[in-house]
Amino acid sequence: MENLPTETNDENAAVVLWRVKRNSVAAYVIFAVFVAISRGFRPFVGLTCSAAVTIISFLWLEEIITTLLQPSPRLRAGRVVLRTLARFALLGVALSVTILVARFDAVSVLLGFSVVVVGIIGEAVYATYRSFVV
Repeated sequence: MENLPTETNDENAAVVLWRVKRNSVAAYVIFAVFVAISRGFRPFVGLTCSAAVTIISFLWLEEIITTLLQPSPRLRAGRVVLRTLARFALLGVALSVTILVARFDAVSVLLGFSVVVVGIIGEAVYATYRSFVV
């Protein structure tokens, strides 16, 4: 198999990540409609908060990997610390709302934590389909 230039690989990775994010948001919308209709408002809030925690963690992991693979020549430690603390605060608020407001409705929390997994599975199905078509 021929090695492609790194620009093409970077573009392909960006496109794949964009599709995973899009699939994750679509999964959240489908799950949110289902939970809001069948279970009520509190489980909907639990789904939203647990989905937010999962998506934030996924985006954070993406940024960490990108930073490790392509380090910046000048790293501003204060900015990194501020962004890290802000993300921890956001994760803490989302988790506390999931626990206190939603009262840990198991179905909604599990569906919320699975939105990124559904996005990744959607990308795998798309890549498999594309490999058979092309």
